[in-house]
Amino acid sequence: MSNAKKYINLDDKQIPIIIRNYKNTYNLKIYFRGNILNISKPQKMSNKKLLQIINDNKKEIIKEYNKITSIENKKIKHWQTGEKIVYKGEKYEILVEKTEEKIVETQIKEKEHIFKIRIYKNLNEMQKKEAIEKNIKQILKSKTYDLIEKRLPYWSLKTQIQYNSFKIGDATSKFGSCIPSKKVLHFSNRLIMLPKDKVDAIIVHELCHIVHGNHSKDFYDLVKKYIPNYDEINTWLKQNSNIIIF
Repeated sequence: MSNAKKYINLDDKQIPIIIRNYKNTYNLKIYFRGNILNISKPQKMSNKKLLQIINDNKKEIIKEYNKITSIENKKIKHWQTGEKIVYKGEKYEILVEKTEEKIVETQIKEKEHIFKIRIYKNLNEMQKKEAIEKNIKQILKSKTYDLIEKRLPYWSLKTQIQYNSFKIGDATSKFGSCIPSKKVLHFSNRLIMLPKDKVDAIIVHELCHIVHGNHSKDFYDLVKKYIPNYDEINTWLKQNSNIIIF
């Protein structure tokens, strides 16, 4: 599979796009994840044919892009008390406390559903935003690592699919990926923000790519063997992918 990220110009809108080519599929999929237009296509499909299909669906694509960017703009975090963040599929309230100490630290209070952030009071807004987001991403990475470390061996045993290692990165355009030849799985540090059943589905999806390095019927049949409601979960993930973006 090749994976190219670039931009496409539709009616003077620069829309970020990721195109994935698959050898053993006849299906074309066009969907948004966040504000990024994702395209999964057969490797044999020419760029000319793909551009024709995109242009034929241009109005719908632009309409969806405008809707998503409007939602995302509303969801931009200013990291102020009263804002919300999603954690383990539930909304948590952000509580910011300014301190004399030159620190930035976040405490997740699960019983109270609060993200308590303590930060040095003399930072300007840009410094504050950068410092808090760096801290939050580190925490999410650690929490996601712990979660995957528990759930991945469970699903590996259940599916009898062996993997060599996994890595956690800061991806927002995809939840996971797989390098079948190396049996290495990659997961977004934002997975801890999702409900547990959605995380399990993502883990199984990537594990099954070790067996089928494509999105063929055989691949989906294998995924659904262990996640019978995968289609429902996949639809939910596409519709709610914006909750992991900040």
